Amino acid sequence: MSTVEIRGVKEEDFKVTFTDFNGEVKEIKSLEGEFCGWSTYAECRTDSDCKVAGCSGQVCAGVKEDIVTTCEWKECFDAKKYGMFCGCINNQCQWAQS
Repeated sequence: MSTVEIRGVKEEDFKVTFTDFNGEVKEIKSLEGEFCGWSTYAECRTDSDCKVAGCSGQVCAGVKEDIVTTCEWKECFDAKKYGMFCGCINNQCQWAQS
């Protein structure tokens, strides 16, 4: 896990963009209030081909994938709170609104 600290910037004046290993781009527009789990986009045919993984349940992965994460808890990992589910969407395991 990488940590970047930026100081002296007003909240309304920032933009953070992440690009994962699959080229998926995620932009953070606010510091609070958004689900922050991530997906492996494993190939799937049905929801049963996907699973919630990671020490804090923050990863939506394929059932055959072994996912190792750090053990930390953030409120934004709470899929239930944000109405998210891990399932097979467009033949890829990923988080989606329930």
